[in-house]
Amino acid sequence: MEYTEQKITLYFGKESPQIAGSDIVITVNNEVAEKCQYKFMAGIDGIWKTLKDFSDDNSCVWTPNENGRYLVMVQIKKEGSKRPFDEMVKQDFVIGSEEEKLIKSVYIDKLRYSVGEKIHLEAQSTKIPVMYRFWIDGKSGWQLLRDYGTENKIQVTCREPGSHEILVECKVPYSENNFDDFKTICFEVNDIEKLQITDYRCLTNDLLVGEDLVFQVETAGADERTILYKFIKINSDGKAICVQDFSSRKMVSFTEEEAGEYKLLCLAKDMYSQREYDDRAIIMYEVIPYYPIKITNFTTDVSSPQTEQNKILVKAVAEGGKNLLYRFRIDGNYGEDSGYLRQNNYLWEAKQAGDYKVSVYIKDESYKNEPDYEVTASFDFLIEKQLQRTVKIMDLTVDRDRNYLVNNPINIKVIAEGGTDLKYSFIVRHDGEDSEEIPYGNVNWVNFTPEESGEYQLEVRVKDKYSAKEFDAHSFLYFDVKPYMEGKIDHILIDTKEYYLVGDEISIESITENTKETLIKYVIKVDEMIIEETDFIYDKVINLKPKRAGKYRVEMYAKNIKCKGEFDSKREVKLIVSEAPPVTGTEIYCDNPRAKIDEEINFTINSQGGKSICYEFYIMNKGNWKLVQPYSRKNYYSFRPFDLGKYKLLVLAKSYYKKCSYEDYDTFEFNVDES
Repeated sequence: MEYTEQKITLYFGKESPQIAGSDIVITVNNEVAEKCQYKFMAGIDGIWKTLKDFSDDNSCVWTPNENGRYLVMVQIKKEGSKRPFDEMVKQDFVIGSEEEKLIKSVYIDKLRYSVGEKIHLEAQSTKIPVMYRFWIDGKSGWQLLRDYGTENKIQVTCREPGSHEILVECKVPYSENNFDDFKTICFEVNDIEKLQITDYRCLTNDLLVGEDLVFQVETAGADERTILYKFIKINSDGKAICVQDFSSRKMVSFTEEEAGEYKLLCLAKDMYSQREYDDRAIIMYEVIPYYPIKITNFTTDVSSPQTEQNKILVKAVAEGGKNLLYRFRIDGNYGEDSGYLRQNNYLWEAKQAGDYKVSVYIKDESYKNEPDYEVTASFDFLIEKQLQRTVKIMDLTVDRDRNYLVNNPINIKVIAEGGTDLKYSFIVRHDGEDSEEIPYGNVNWVNFTPEESGEYQLEVRVKDKYSAKEFDAHSFLYFDVKPYMEGKIDHILIDTKEYYLVGDEISIESITENTKETLIKYVIKVDEMIIEETDFIYDKVINLKPKRAGKYRVEMYAKNIKCKGEFDSKREVKLIVSEAPPVTGTEIYCDNPRAKIDEEINFTINSQGGKSICYEFYIMNKGNWKLVQPYSRKNYYSFRPFDLGKYKLLVLAKSYYKKCSYEDYDTFEFNVDES
């Protein structure tokens, strides 16, 4: 029988136990090069007896005369050392037929816990040295908390509600058994009371671009618990932006730079909840760029009727908007259109007699929708003596508004008025150069068929038959012509699961426009290393069966079969595949627990178990929790306080591949005093 500590080995000539009166040879094998002296002692019931004082002899004969459990100890002193001894080895030895279990008792601080609380467990043995191993049961059966070691204490975070057991296994270091003794202890874990969002509203009356928008959420039981809130803004395109990560602040404010319809998602969770969130609510709101425009007055400086050649000042008064533009339009025998102006008045010179309709169109400078105005008003005005009407293009219609392709005809129709006999001409320009011209004729439409890809401009000209001008009115249309309909992935369908494990079969399906002519290339990466790459294929579904844990990214490149480039568009899917023992024994170490104002405090975190452990840090000051360092592999955090008072640091720990909020945690309280 032997016991080893570092490079010193203790041998007994006979196996324990032995009968009283037996001669037992005790030998020390010292692999250390220095010359040493050895002192042999044996103790029972707290009474020690020196078997052999310090000498160069590394062996001793021991003849015990009483039955019981002895502790044999050898002190080793290096030559020339001034210390009482430099090394020590010891071992239990039983004399007689005494049989005693290794585990004397197992202590636990209480028998009923809540999810998130820590269990403090300590085992005591009847002899030393011994090694301990700890297990816990759960939904997935027994799970190893910590493998054999000399530490007899362990801290475990309660993560699952229900009845549980902790198994403590114990054995001596030289034992070849899986365990020499074991003991279990039972306890109950209560689930966290269900959290519910009771109210979620916007506190801002007018939701305008550039103005503060304030939202507030209320939850039941929030006064008795620490509740964390996360707010995610979703725009009309489905893009999500986190405006506040998990924090105890239940009110959030921000500004919008673009008008539109938005959603604000609130995720609420108890600080110690294992779920991603315990309740959620969503509020829809619409942000307008400015107050609605309203015309308060629209008139002229003179009353109707008036005679021809008179100058008439038309004026509009409006409120709302930010930067208003005014367009004045005179419809009648001699129409006029001012186009959009910044000034709110227009001088109309009535050149021909007739019945006129005077209109104003008002919009904000940022307005881009159809119709091309936000508010309008009009009135009738009479001018005497009718003359020939002015030629004017009223409208241009196109048979489609997108997907202009090579060799696909585009039909354009012109609606014009005025004159006596109108003639129409069409000029096509490709990439800025004239490519085709249709001279003046009676036909007011044209079929335009682009033969090449690129930017096309179509100029429409209209003139009266008797006009001496090059044209009386003209307008432009623009077309971006493609050689084919580009391949595009509209949606990606993937199996909905809380997490993915090694060996799971994951199906990913791409939904595309023009499916029969769209090819997709799949590139599968694990931790940014390519493990599989296909050619461009027609298949829109790929099945992935991960063989190891890691960060998976499936890149999908789509292109039309006519595409000459590498690809038309790209989408990707990111997955985390896990395989990972729980994180336990998380402890915070502080290098400056009595810090002063503006002194740096460094915290270091140690945890046991897990795989690629990540940490997330929160600090509470003046009753408010704040996320200060999101999950990362950094197991340290530096903090410089600027306010006096009591602070509390919370660290959450989990394996990198775990999908839960945390596996273990620890807290640390400290005070900051005046410097």
